[in-house]
Amino acid sequence: MSFNPLEEKGVPLCDQIRNWSELNVEPYDKTAVDPYTRCRVIAMNGIEVEAVLFSHQFARHTDVPEVKSALAEIRRIEQQQQKAVNWLIPGEESTLEVTLGYEQEAVDLTAWLARSEPDPYLKQTYDFGLLEDFGVPR
Repeated sequence: MSFNPLEEKGVPLCDQIRNWSELNVEPYDKTAVDPYTRCRVIAMNGIEVEAVLFSHQFARHTDVPEVKSALAEIRRIEQQQQKAVNWLIPGEESTLEVTLGYEQEAVDLTAWLARSEPDPYLKQTYDFGLLEDFGVPR
């Protein structure tokens, strides 16, 4: 069974607003968690941050009050989601550990994109990025 987001009904926005106890999530245990769980948290955090930034840009470039209002409501919920995801990273994790997690995420995601890319030119671009930025052999 696979997940198809286009077939999901979704949750109404009014049911997605969280209170402080719902935002107070339990961080993962950095000594016991799978390294790819850390990568998933980092990826989701990046997705949520990008969603908020995109919404801000979209709101700046529209003059329709109804659209601006809807974007503001969505942005508030996305900010809460981003906080909940970001707070999964434990406070005792050092800056170096978090940085290494981001590097692992970047290398693994770029490598996956390079392996999955059907366009030869784009695949070559991803491969070059791995070689140039991360020193990963082919």
